[in-house]
Amino acid sequence: MQFPICYFCLKSGLLCRTCDEKLRRGEISKLDIEVAKWFLDNENKYPQMRDCTFYKAVQKNNLLVILVGCRGKALGTLFWRKIGKAIGDERKVNVRVIEKSSSLRGLLSQLLFPAKVITLNTIWLPDGTCESTVKIAPEDVKRLPADIKVLEEVIRELLGETVYIAT
Repeated sequence: MQFPICYFCLKSGLLCRTCDEKLRRGEISKLDIEVAKWFLDNENKYPQMRDCTFYKAVQKNNLLVILVGCRGKALGTLFWRKIGKAIGDERKVNVRVIEKSSSLRGLLSQLLFPAKVITLNTIWLPDGTCESTVKIAPEDVKRLPADIKVLEEVIRELLGETVYIAT
């Protein structure tokens, strides 16, 4: 598995100058290091993860979202739910492992599951930024993995995009 910090730093627990600088600049967080360490320690237990990359982890309240990607083939939601359950049991939080995708709709569908994404609208603002609104059914609000505001914060931190969730 590939990580945002070097293998030696994960194994030793001490950060080299490059990784320490990444931590200071905010490119990685202490949570990223903890989750990467978990993946490294469990790589032999789950050999399917060897061709994957861990990108980022974000935790808000009781929800931990982990962004991963795999070269070649996708491992499937059942495998990532199993990984999420294993991490969640250790950390005592609700965990969502989502696969990186070029499609915002695909990422949101994974994050908001079992709620279904009805529509996704993107508005381009004059300053060059964009905001998106994702619409879900009102009856799906109670099925979301966390509060709407928490999910919006997680998306903003994970993807660097402003996304509003509407019913």
